Amino acid sequence: MGHHIKQVVWPDRAYVDYKFDHHRLFSTIMTVATSITVSGLWGWDYVIDAEGARRTIGLRLVMSVIIVLHALLLHFRVPRRLTTAYAFIGAFTCQMLFIEVLNRLDHGMQAQFSGFLFFTFLPLLVMQYVPFTTGAAFMVLIISLPPAAGAVGFAHDFEYVKYPLLLGPVGAMFICVLFAFEQINYTSYESQRLLRLVAITDSLTGAGTRRFITDTAAREMARARRYGGPLSVLMLDIDHFKRINDTWGHQAGDQAIRAVVDLCQGAIRDTDVIGRFGGEEFVILLPQTDRPEAERVAERLRCAVAAAPIPLAPDVSVTLTCSLGVTTLSANDHSVDTLLGRADKALYAAKNAGRNRVSVAA
Repeated sequence: MGHHIKQVVWPDRAYVDYKFDHHRLFSTIMTVATSITVSGLWGWDYVIDAEGARRTIGLRLVMSVIIVLHALLLHFRVPRRLTTAYAFIGAFTCQMLFIEVLNRLDHGMQAQFSGFLFFTFLPLLVMQYVPFTTGAAFMVLIISLPPAAGAVGFAHDFEYVKYPLLLGPVGAMFICVLFAFEQINYTSYESQRLLRLVAITDSLTGAGTRRFITDTAAREMARARRYGGPLSVLMLDIDHFKRINDTWGHQAGDQAIRAVVDLCQGAIRDTDVIGRFGGEEFVILLPQTDRPEAERVAERLRCAVAAAPIPLAPDVSVTLTCSLGVTTLSANDHSVDTLLGRADKALYAAKNAGRNRVSVAA
């Protein structure tokens, strides 16, 4: 529970990015609605003070344009940091312009005192895609502006002592509601993250699943073709694996598979990706790696597996070997199946040649 609350209050970047994408449509719609409402409030200005309303129409339109630009930034997927910075500046500016609107109306402060309540909702739109602490601090700032403006004389005839007594508790209530919303939102995010993790992670070894490795291979192929640079693939199979299951049982076989994956992960780069393709067969993607280097990596993996005794039980250790097929992306590879199929053929060439060796696809 403590970790959960900590993540809500000081979330990681991945969660904030998730919020930004997840609530983008809602924030866009609400921002457009806010812009329309701000323009429509000029009609209320006219009801209160027809003469003064003519002095406020320009400010109302400027406020509306500021808010519409925020909606456009959301719609065109401008990066989150820039959108958030603009939202903060825009909400601050709109609050100050609203105070000036009331200054231009006869008895505006008294007649539209409750109108300030509307602008406490502006931070709520921003809070949909910023950390909770940032959004809460910004809401406090927006609520504090009118009394501060009254205290320095910018807001004429404004009862700046009465304002916090009315809207302070309302703002505090909004922050509490938002915190509850954040808890629900983070729970949903964490559940989805765990589901995605389960879907792409092999439960036995911690390596990627077959679906994950094929999807990753497709992305790496597209990246290699767009930006240049080689991409190599290794296909690895544990030699005579059936003997382990037949001799010591399936639990020993599972232990052997985990040990081989650990050895491989310790011998490749952080940017390389390993996935379990079948029972004891694995695929390793090597981005930015040409064929000679991929062959050296494959040989290093083969030697690492052959040199490490693998404990299967308290008093039983075995030495395994593996066969590997190596291939590199070519101009004729139009699909992941073509690339992986060629690596698979190289693997079977290594096995047919006697196992415990590396074979490179022609």
